[in-house]
Amino acid sequence: MNQFVFVGPGRIGTALTLVFEDAGYEVLGAYTRNVRGNPAVRYTSLTGRPVFDLAEEPRPLQEADAVFVTVPDKAVAAVAKGLADTGQLRPGQVVVHTAGALASSALDPVLCAGALRLSLHPLQTISDPAGAKELLRGAFCTLEGDSTAVERGQEWVQSWGGIAISIAPCDKPRYHAAAALASNGLVSLAAVAASLFPAADPLKALWPLLRGALGNLKSAGLPAALTGPVERGDLETIQLHLDAMRDFPTALRVYCALGEATVGLAFAKGSLTADERETLFRLFRSASADQPRTTKIDTDRGEEA
Repeated sequence: MNQFVFVGPGRIGTALTLVFEDAGYEVLGAYTRNVRGNPAVRYTSLTGRPVFDLAEEPRPLQEADAVFVTVPDKAVAAVAKGLADTGQLRPGQVVVHTAGALASSALDPVLCAGALRLSLHPLQTISDPAGAKELLRGAFCTLEGDSTAVERGQEWVQSWGGIAISIAPCDKPRYHAAAALASNGLVSLAAVAASLFPAADPLKALWPLLRGALGNLKSAGLPAALTGPVERGDLETIQLHLDAMRDFPTALRVYCALGEATVGLAFAKGSLTADERETLFRLFRSASADQPRTTKIDTDRGEEA
């Protein structure tokens, strides 16, 4: 199981190509419908591997021990059917998708060729494939699929220094929702906070604070890492925050939703009494219910209702 090919030369396909080649595997290249498009050009530039049109060059697909389907989630099932329809897959070949929310059953069409199915999802955000080797080393990676394919997936993940964990198919949507909150949600939260910040270059100013909070999470864990006005039960400061956000309805709703979550965490930490918890719950729910929905967001400063 030493030769791989990718269907989809985007960020994750490029990242995994670099990671696998660094771990000693041979990547034969990638397939795409537009071999002259920007993703294809970037893939070859970063990896040195060719990009093929399947209709013109099927041999890498035939020779590969594993075929990685690294396309958007919504395209996985259609690509799996397309691969099966080519008649180029063979028994024992492992077909892998990297969609976090989808089970390996999205690859069911390849079963007719005797291929094995595997869902392999690195629990990491990759905006630049060039840094993938460092990002994926030590990162968790969920595996789910046919037993032989999962065993091979464990070997692959360990080869790049990752940590392989098995997951049940029914748990994948919840798992991926958690991942999206921790990664995409953090970026969105930073954007909302930046929209409130009354000075130039807000992200630069907020970054040390974000880094400090992440450092506390790593060193102290939950709920010990929690600090701030909710953790202190500081109603007066919280009310000042709510009043200051009346012209920022999206930020106010985010603040209230996170405030409710923070109340539960603060209570678990032992920082709030039961009465204080209920008072804060009522405050956040009341403030959120009073706000209209927005139709336009100014990501630089403020919003219009």
